Formats: sequence, structure tokens, C-alpha cells
Amino acid sequence: MELLKKNEFWMLIFSLGLLYWLFNPSVLMTLVMIIPLLIATTSKK
Repeated sequence: MELLKKNEFWMLIFSLGLLYWLFNPSVLMTLVMIIPLLIATTSKK
């Protein structure tokens, strides 16, 4: 569970989601991608 507290992990998920979204843009995916970005900014290293 220590991995879930690292912001690098959430930024990686956001980056993968961004790559997916570039080829399949949708409003729902945009909303889903905001969540890991917010977690990454609020989590501590």
C-alpha cells in the first residue's frame, strides 16, 4: 500500500491515461484522468 502514496505512481497512471486519451478522446475519459492527477498533487513522497 506504500506505492499508492507515491505521487510518481499516480503520475504514471495519468501519463498512460493521457496516451490512451490521445487516440480515443472522450468526455468520460477526461473526467477519469483528472482523478489520478489530483491524487498525485495531494499525496506526499
